[in-house]
Amino acid sequence: MIVSCALLGRPVTGEVPAPSLFPLQERWSTDLKQSALFPPVYDNEQAYVALRDGTLAAVSLVDGSITWSAERLTQVSPAVGDGLVVVADEGILLALRTTDGAVMWRTNLSAAVSAPLVWNGGWLVATLQNGNVVILRGADGLELWRHSVLGQLDVRPSVGGRELFLPVRDGRVLAFDLETGELLWERLLGGSPQEILPLDDLFVGATDNYFYRLSRADGKMRWRWRTGGDIVGRSVVDERRVMFVSLDNILWALDRDSGVLQWRRPLVGRPTAGPQVVAEMAVVSGVSPILRAFDTRDGREAGALTGPGELFGPPHVLRTPALLAPGLIVMTGDGYLVSLLQPTGPPQFSLDFPPPPLLPAPKRLELDYVLPLPLIRTAEALPWSIGSDVLIAPTHPDDARVSAPSESP
Repeated sequence: MIVSCALLGRPVTGEVPAPSLFPLQERWSTDLKQSALFPPVYDNEQAYVALRDGTLAAVSLVDGSITWSAERLTQVSPAVGDGLVVVADEGILLALRTTDGAVMWRTNLSAAVSAPLVWNGGWLVATLQNGNVVILRGADGLELWRHSVLGQLDVRPSVGGRELFLPVRDGRVLAFDLETGELLWERLLGGSPQEILPLDDLFVGATDNYFYRLSRADGKMRWRWRTGGDIVGRSVVDERRVMFVSLDNILWALDRDSGVLQWRRPLVGRPTAGPQVVAEMAVVSGVSPILRAFDTRDGREAGALTGPGELFGPPHVLRTPALLAPGLIVMTGDGYLVSLLQPTGPPQFSLDFPPPPLLPAPKRLELDYVLPLPLIRTAEALPWSIGSDVLIAPTHPDDARVSAPSESP
């Protein structure tokens, strides 16, 4: 599999350039022989891919080798944490040991799971097709509490601190106490909410073409921003901005506090997931073989990655272990899982693949080569010159001499 990177230059403005993830080079590529049902989930050592034949494969992030595989069908995206990966086959949850795929526990939820599972700090969250949300202890699958929300739950829940936030298809956002299951508040938006980013407040987009900042304390709207299309996926933030994508193929950056527009950039291809931030760049993927990166400070395009086919799901940003970070793992629609890392040797880049060989380093100038530079009239010293004043430096005795060009007979 061949991928190519493009690194886009910036005009010289005197400011310190932002750190860059690019250029990237392929470290390994694994052909899983078939497409995936869902984008992979990751821990620090492996990727876990649910394949269309009902197999769950664990792939090493170090070398791309398949550590183990097991016939474990799952109807939703798995969850991983604390040495376990959890899959859901209808209403049955299975927890598999990440080292070898052995079953560690099994729980019957009595209804099919409707949205991706969430693992956070040992808490396992499952939403069901009957409108229930169930909280379990991830270590052994013990059910701690469940609550009926009387609505369709098909978007991944979010956990922030002691609170659980649920987006409901009918437009409601619900906040629960994670330990007790007490409903803290609910807020109705103008459209179906997408995945919620819980920080000091809640950042969430909806299908009414608005992006919202809601008070974490009671769900009241602090501000909202109108877009030209439905919001897709979860937003990301840096110190000053919140960034998200919409189906009018725009990447937006708003001031986190005020909601004022900072910049916006058009995208090539329809986005399928929210952006990610790495090395002061917002990385965006969509229905396209091209993954693009934008400087979070001003939205200027900072680089691009082109694969041989459409990318499947968002890239995974490698932050650990140190020998891999920073880098990306991408999945293609035809079943390739590819690791892309920054090169460890001298920097090199080309729009062509493979890149040309590195040029040899220039010969170092020794101090004893440098002598006073007398001013010589070239009209007298060099009869073939045009008569301008030039500086001619004597050369080291070991260096080759420059001779005048020979005249034709």
